[in-house]
Amino acid sequence: MFGSLVAASAVIGLLAGCVAAPSSGGAAPSAVATSPPTGSAPPDARPAAAAPASALPEVPRRSASLEENRAAQAPAPVRIEVPDLGIDMSIRPVGLDAEGRMGLFDDPALAAWYRWGPAPASETGSTVIAAHVDSLEYRVLPFARLKDAAAGTQVFVTDAAGTRHAYAIESTQVIEKADVDWDAAFDRSGSPRLTLVTCGGEFDYEARRYLSNLVVTAVPI
Repeated sequence: MFGSLVAASAVIGLLAGCVAAPSSGGAAPSAVATSPPTGSAPPDARPAAAAPASALPEVPRRSASLEENRAAQAPAPVRIEVPDLGIDMSIRPVGLDAEGRMGLFDDPALAAWYRWGPAPASETGSTVIAAHVDSLEYRVLPFARLKDAAAGTQVFVTDAAGTRHAYAIESTQVIEKADVDWDAAFDRSGSPRLTLVTCGGEFDYEARRYLSNLVVTAVPI
């Protein structure tokens, strides 16, 4: 459950299988995992206390070249604020690790933006920002408060150009991991929107992972 203090091994369960994403070059990542803010990471780029990742959902793959994504990339988001919930976090870009997973950061003050997808200034598609829900050392983290977000709650994302983009939350859903529509969450087409993701729902202590994801969708205002 949100806000629960979990054992060290359980925290790693949060990192493995939190989010999935389409790939920058046709190979879809299968989950969020702690990683440095790069497009790839060496096989041993793991937190010191890491436990083996559990089975991860298959995500629809789509073809898109890395060069095309780079050319179309708008300024990166650098800060996210949800004033009504007391959320104010720095954002850094992440790509894929060696296992094809979107990365998260050990530092609880940092949220991760999927760098090969849309950004707030993009004309189309879903800007994906993810962060941990809790940890052994820091307990409940800011994105845990998203579960209390009502429709219409304002979210502000500032990009590297200094533009502050305003959004209003449209929906907040806790969805079992196997049922999350990752293809839609990381869609590069359609109206511009913001997708915030963290773990949520029940925690499976035997599997050392959360059973669901909290997926928040917000639209520009």
